Amino acid sequence: MLNHRPPHVYLGLDLGQRQDPAAIAILHRTIEPTGPFNHATWEFEREPHFRLCHTERLALGTPYIRIVSRIRRLLEKLSAPLPGFHSYAGTVPLRTLVVDASGVGRPVVELIRKAGIGWTPALANPGRVAIVPVTITASGAPRCEASGEEFVSRRDLITNLRILLEKRLLRISARIHDREALLKEFVQLQDRSGSHHDDLVMATALACWRATRRINLS
Repeated sequence: MLNHRPPHVYLGLDLGQRQDPAAIAILHRTIEPTGPFNHATWEFEREPHFRLCHTERLALGTPYIRIVSRIRRLLEKLSAPLPGFHSYAGTVPLRTLVVDASGVGRPVVELIRKAGIGWTPALANPGRVAIVPVTITASGAPRCEASGEEFVSRRDLITNLRILLEKRLLRISARIHDREALLKEFVQLQDRSGSHHDDLVMATALACWRATRRINLS
């Protein structure tokens, strides 16, 4: 049930090509009370909230092994209890790493797995990090393989992100790293890849995609 979901931290990793840097986004999802107790459903009225707490762009040409090391350090920090999240303060969140598995992303996913960082959703191991590879497709309906790998079009990733922004469900921390670059990417964002950098936004979109699965945003 939506009301009983624990706080969850999603780390999105967008892997750039030769001309584009890799980027990381960290998103916190909580389910906050919004109304009185509903005697029909025997639950309090609640809605999901998403808070973008961190973004960073890695230097162009950063070796994959260094990217994996950076991910490990961030995930270790995210294992600490959440501060200042209302009723969730002091709660250790669930953690999910959402990786762009398109193109050069596939060998990075394998490096992450070999590093022993996490598990796939098909082989759940509570207390560790769930790894969700996402292959970004040109078109087609989203689908998920039995292995836990997802296939999602760029258009669907961006549309989902825009819905969160339009409904004001996504909050962006005022102190977020690379905030100016991120906001510039939001303004220039297109359904198709263009000449502008969009690595920070795509890392955010990956995290938001997984964070909104099985949640009705209408």
